[in-house]
Amino acid sequence: MSYQLPLFVSDEPLPDDAIRLLREGAALVLSVSGGKDSDAMCHHLLERRQIEGWMGDVAMVHADLGRAEWHNTTDYIHNLAQRKGVPLHIVRWTNGDLIDRIWQRYYADPSRPCWPSSKVRYCTSDLKRAPISRWIRNTYSTGKVVCAMGLRAEESHTRAKRQTLAVRDDCTAPTKGRFVYDWLPIHDWTETDVWNAIQQYGNIYHDAYKHGNHRLSCALCVLAGVNDLMNGAAQNSDTYREFCRIEAITGYSFRKDFWLSDLKPDLLSDETRAAVHDHKRKNT
Repeated sequence: MSYQLPLFVSDEPLPDDAIRLLREGAALVLSVSGGKDSDAMCHHLLERRQIEGWMGDVAMVHADLGRAEWHNTTDYIHNLAQRKGVPLHIVRWTNGDLIDRIWQRYYADPSRPCWPSSKVRYCTSDLKRAPISRWIRNTYSTGKVVCAMGLRAEESHTRAKRQTLAVRDDCTAPTKGRFVYDWLPIHDWTETDVWNAIQQYGNIYHDAYKHGNHRLSCALCVLAGVNDLMNGAAQNSDTYREFCRIEAITGYSFRKDFWLSDLKPDLLSDETRAAVHDHKRKNT
């Protein structure tokens, strides 16, 4: 797909039911992370909203993971909302941030690994989806709501299998007349499409990419590649030290057979390095 202006013409065929809902007045909630995909999605949909004259409410929502975020993510998202002229709502887990949640899991059951993983995505379910769903329920008592997310099929096999439009069960309440849908409007976009869209809207993007990141999520995401983890550690050293302290105290490596403490040991205290060394020796 070649992304060129004008994006749309108002009489084009409906691509899916989400567009029909928005044309009929459904509220549009833009789930933003600060990453390139959600940025491009916002440019894309807000352009279409203006061209077609969608009259439903529009808002951005961001789930803040606290100390685990890149240090400038919240400021960046505030700037994005201001540039687009859309109200922004920051939501959080009610019991702390992601680091608090990791410690909570460890102390609740020290016999199991405490880190999130590809199979145990509590960082997403507990700290992102649940707070956003709570905000949607509290904000929209009735009516139709479309929650747009910038997930793309190209990113992973799991995301490729995602439905592009699905009922958001934890928000939908037919007895109250509230129907909420998750929508993936750029699911079929390539990375080139994403960067083309960003370039056409001022070429403004998160500093993480300027440091060489391929993707943006947490400063140190369990699903990230080594390149992004190295950048995250260098640019968010306090978060890196706290994550390594978790390894040192719990004895659980960041990922199976992958110790985060090995990436930049020069940033760590002698105590942390020694504790991690002891854990690794015991596990061999």
